Amino acid sequence: MTNHYYPTSPNSVPKSLTKLPFSYLLKSILSILAIVLFFVLYVSMVIGLGYLFYYAIIYDMGYINKLTIIMKVGAIAGAAMLFVFSLKFIFKLKNHKPNNRILLKKEEHTDLWNFIEKICEETGAPRPKNIYLDPDVNAYVAYSNMWLSLFLPVRKELTIGMGLTDCLNLSEFKAVISHEFGHFSQRSMKIGSYIISANTIIHNMIFERDKWDDTLDQWRASDIRLSAAAWLITPIIWLIRQMLNLFYQFLNVMYSSLSREMEFNADKVAVKTSGSEAIISALWKLNGGSTVWHNTLNHAILASKKNLYVENIYINNALALEREAPHQAQLLESLQEDKRGGRMYFTDSEHSKVGMYASHPPNDKREHNAKTPYVVCDQDTRSPWILFGEKSRLQTAMTLRLYEIYLQKKPTDFVQAQVLEEFIKSETQGAHLAKEYDNTFSNRFLQIPNPQKLNAQMASLKPSKKVLKQLKLEVKDLMQPIHEIEALMIKAQEIAQGTTKVKTFSFNGIEYSKKNLENGYNFLLNKREEHFNLSFENWDTKFCAFFTLLAKEEARDNELAKLYAQHQAITFLYRSVTTTKNSILNKVTDLQNAGEITNEQLQGLTARVKDFFRTLNQEVNALDKLHFVEMPNVESIEELKEALVDNSEFKIENGLIFENGGFQKMMNQLESTIYNCQRIEQKSISCILLFHKNLELLLAD
Repeated sequence: MTNHYYPTSPNSVPKSLTKLPFSYLLKSILSILAIVLFFVLYVSMVIGLGYLFYYAIIYDMGYINKLTIIMKVGAIAGAAMLFVFSLKFIFKLKNHKPNNRILLKKEEHTDLWNFIEKICEETGAPRPKNIYLDPDVNAYVAYSNMWLSLFLPVRKELTIGMGLTDCLNLSEFKAVISHEFGHFSQRSMKIGSYIISANTIIHNMIFERDKWDDTLDQWRASDIRLSAAAWLITPIIWLIRQMLNLFYQFLNVMYSSLSREMEFNADKVAVKTSGSEAIISALWKLNGGSTVWHNTLNHAILASKKNLYVENIYINNALALEREAPHQAQLLESLQEDKRGGRMYFTDSEHSKVGMYASHPPNDKREHNAKTPYVVCDQDTRSPWILFGEKSRLQTAMTLRLYEIYLQKKPTDFVQAQVLEEFIKSETQGAHLAKEYDNTFSNRFLQIPNPQKLNAQMASLKPSKKVLKQLKLEVKDLMQPIHEIEALMIKAQEIAQGTTKVKTFSFNGIEYSKKNLENGYNFLLNKREEHFNLSFENWDTKFCAFFTLLAKEEARDNELAKLYAQHQAITFLYRSVTTTKNSILNKVTDLQNAGEITNEQLQGLTARVKDFFRTLNQEVNALDKLHFVEMPNVESIEELKEALVDNSEFKIENGLIFENGGFQKMMNQLESTIYNCQRIEQKSISCILLFHKNLELLLAD
């Protein structure tokens, strides 16, 4: 590769820029000590339980009779169960390899490999064993085999996200990859492998329930003469799990502290190769890029329900980024000048919205770290795609892989990218009108009044621009307490995440801190819901009556009535599915809190869950009676049902759903339907607002 593809590095970099601070070294030592302590205790436990099993076998029974034989067998079985419990994670060891990656061979992507090797030279990091592409806004470094890395010098692999490549320039791309190679060069990265391994062991023993637990449950349910040993080891297992849980939290606190230092150091490595601005502007761009990519992917999945498949989804992602570019440029222009240099991208301690950076230090702390000192460097604004051979082929291959992963489909008939663009445009049609009503319908249901209420309100209204203006002012006033509650909810989240210096918040004269933060947050949720339900009903009635009167003047009141009726049916199903999910979860919780669960209770709950689903299916089928009104991308009652509920029906799983995984599948159906209902309900609101807008244009002063 010629230097033509490699962005300029800073001319002047302080020698001590990437030197590890004392705090880094101290936290590395503390993390190592914590890991050593864990493995010493764990190995001691395994040896101790192994010896207990051995001793149970060789222990002399003394007198041999029926009782001593039962006791001997029980002791051996109990000791064996404890020993297997300490080692059961071994049977689940897997070297997980993501299935959404494409290997980039050196001979096919020479420019990229040369670019990466040049970064390796500049950072002093070892070369990667492999380079992969994945579909997302993503970049990470990992061992090719985590378990082997505990004992052998295993080489690392680099994964680059295609969504990330889409939204950065070449200098920012270089900075992000340099950050990852900063991890390559960190010896402390191996500490992470040991922490992950320890967490895997502990998590399996504490939280996972498997055949071992089923065996213990069945053993306890047998005759008391045979199950005495099972009841004896149950509190021992509980005690081990509680102790491991404490260690689990301790290990993660220790490592999270070290991880923060590792990220700061990796950012310094990025500054060394690309200057202070590139890594921070990349972080800022990736927030928006991540949102755009997830929207594009989501729209492609929705379009697939209408059998619309594109060969290259990244064409649409590029178009979406193009549409967003003016807004991004406006936001960039509005950023303050930073006295240290460049612009000030982050002014508060929010965490990144990008998955790859979600566990990193807050954005403003990373910006301060990268700009202390500020290192100047020219920016190369070209796209990183110039490094990749056959960009279109890679994007097409990844698109097909995405359809296979997310939809379990291998489409052969494709539409042009413009067809998906039209689908996306239709999907968001009318959504902008919600702002005229202070986004009041974003988190609440429009309460359509019954005919009696509607007629009574219509009798006291005379439509005019002045009355409409008053309606909009009224809803703004009604939304003010909602905005205040939501601001407190955001503050509660920031306190929970530790991204604010504020330690408490107050509401209704009660102060909430970390100790009772969850109670405070739930109280805010309930108050918001209460306000939505009680304060907006009269306004909604006036709102519907106003536009019904306008529709009457144009002889379109029947059309609007059908639109209102359809919206009511959609919200009814939405509420019903949400209520059903909560009811099922409450019944499961009540049963768990009651203590030992009998087969009869489990069968009763199974029957109740299936009854819930039968009722929901009746409600879905009731949609057939609607006077259907076409919506964007939903052109028939069949498509409406399919859009709300996958395959237009809630599938009732067969058999013992709490034992064969059926219960989780049914709960997943409810989650999926709630997401679908939210989409269709907002689409229905947009249709109503569009209809209203057309009527509003005819309004006299």
